[in-house]
Amino acid sequence: MSAPSTSLSAPDRVLHAALRAGRTAEVLNLLEPLSVVQRRRAWNAVRKSADAIDAAPIGERDEQGRWSGSLRRGHHDAASVARLATRTAPAATRVHPVELPIARDIIPRLFPDDLQGFVEAWAQRFVANPKAWDRNRGIEAMFDWAQSGLIPPPTQRGAVLLLISQPGLSRYLEERPILIDTTLPRLFEVAGQKGVSAPQRDETMPGLTLGAHIIPRLIREGRWERAQVLGWCGHALAIPRSEYELRWFRALRERLLGSA
Repeated sequence: MSAPSTSLSAPDRVLHAALRAGRTAEVLNLLEPLSVVQRRRAWNAVRKSADAIDAAPIGERDEQGRWSGSLRRGHHDAASVARLATRTAPAATRVHPVELPIARDIIPRLFPDDLQGFVEAWAQRFVANPKAWDRNRGIEAMFDWAQSGLIPPPTQRGAVLLLISQPGLSRYLEERPILIDTTLPRLFEVAGQKGVSAPQRDETMPGLTLGAHIIPRLIREGRWERAQVLGWCGHALAIPRSEYELRWFRALRERLLGSA
């Protein structure tokens, strides 16, 4: 088993030991108080172990001692925290994948003044490839940040399309009601794309559909006004969209008119 290099400073040896053991909270607590410059320098102490951990599957052991024991989820989480914390905010927005708990709870601690930059970068990433599951993992943390008041509710096209892609959308909105009057109405203003749109969501995702269940329920509960939504439908039908999407919005409008 290899030991940390004797050239490492005492703090770097402590950090390296915490990473090798998969102690995520300790890695965070060691890096969070440091300046950006100090954090970036700390990467040299953990880079080899973090890279090896990220490339290895759960349960594997390492004869080189780059991690201790069988590889656990905690090792991966500790490596993710180290990778995020030792980068500038713009560079950290490109780190992937990041598990949701880390994105939701730890990024705000490491970059409290840069969360909007993460939202912009993540929204663009989702639009670029909605089906890149690993690259997009954890970026829905932006909605929890909004509900917690850390950022304004996201309204970028990518954020809107990401929202309607969430499993169990009805309950998801109930748990994050701030999105109902902010992010969700933008659905009528942005075009979908191949891989993510309102009609595709309703055809391919199990559970309550957006057009036949969720939107009518918001109206019944008084969260949205029927006349207001009809106006939104008119706007949605007036902007460039695929015929696939246009049919969905026409059907929604007809459904609402028929419920008068």
